[in-house]
Amino acid sequence: MSFREISKTQSDAQHFSLNHRFICSPVKKGYYTGSYTQICRRATEFVDKDEGGIGLPPSATKMEAPIPITIAVTYATYVCLHSQGLLAGYLGETICPKCSVDCACQQPPPALELTNSSVDRSLFIFEKDDEGIDTVVKDMARIVLVRCPICKGRFRLLPADILPYKLYSLPVIERSVSLYNRGDLSLRHVAWGLLDGERTPQYTTLHAWTQGLGAWWLGRPIGEAAFCIPATRIQAELEIRHPQMCSLHCQPVWINPDRYRSQGRRERLEACKQFEIVGTLIASENPWNFAELNCLIVSWGNSFGLGFKTGINCTAAEHIDPRNVLAWGQILPKEPLLCPIHGRSPPSGSK
Repeated sequence: MSFREISKTQSDAQHFSLNHRFICSPVKKGYYTGSYTQICRRATEFVDKDEGGIGLPPSATKMEAPIPITIAVTYATYVCLHSQGLLAGYLGETICPKCSVDCACQQPPPALELTNSSVDRSLFIFEKDDEGIDTVVKDMARIVLVRCPICKGRFRLLPADILPYKLYSLPVIERSVSLYNRGDLSLRHVAWGLLDGERTPQYTTLHAWTQGLGAWWLGRPIGEAAFCIPATRIQAELEIRHPQMCSLHCQPVWINPDRYRSQGRRERLEACKQFEIVGTLIASENPWNFAELNCLIVSWGNSFGLGFKTGINCTAAEHIDPRNVLAWGQILPKEPLLCPIHGRSPPSGSK
């Protein structure tokens, strides 16, 4: 794909895509000859180098992640309410997370408004098969957008059993983590043997869930996802509203020693099990405790629900027992090398 030659007085912005026109209006060149990718790369370099002294803000060149707003309903109820046009009544007095601080002087602050726009996103949920067994299937969830009347920002309205930035629903995560918390099952056994369906998560995904969920419940910032409630705040609210939660942190939980090789991994697995116990202590009619706990968190007046990262940055040194590691000076070869290690050894230079 090539572009024809144009006059020097004509702006090149007319031959760029709409995403680059706002940065190419001050550029006056003779002509461009090349592919569309080369021209887009030239436009990107123009922004990065700030040629022409236009001084664009970072928000003009970087796409922000969509901000989710969670309401205290499940996905099944969410779909029914949206089809009947009753979803706006569940927004309540939810305010904009961007301008809530600026509008603190107004009484009451303006609430978010439901729009007619929606986005589709892939989602893996539980669905009953012909025999009544929960099977992991793929679904295209239609997520409604809400709008702030002040800053005109749009946000995604999520049900309580769909976590932001995760493909699997919260019931699938709960079933997988709860089975692994038993201690007698491996990651592969849970992911490949006990979950039905063709869309079951990989065992590495299950390991990442336990890492992120455990770090988040321990209050570590490394496990917190964007736009979620910190675990320390949830624990403080639970201790105030449910006094039986105060002694939960003092109760020891048993973790199979075969499931960890480091103290950090053990602490995260203990936190996962404690979080599961917290969900079971909350009496509800919902069979999925994690989703019910998220509904409870949102019902406290929070715009965001629980959220954790899928995996954390864990180095390989964490899986090594320091007692089995020798000092560097003690690591000596059994016999001297026959040739220096500068590259590939000759065939006769190694034994």
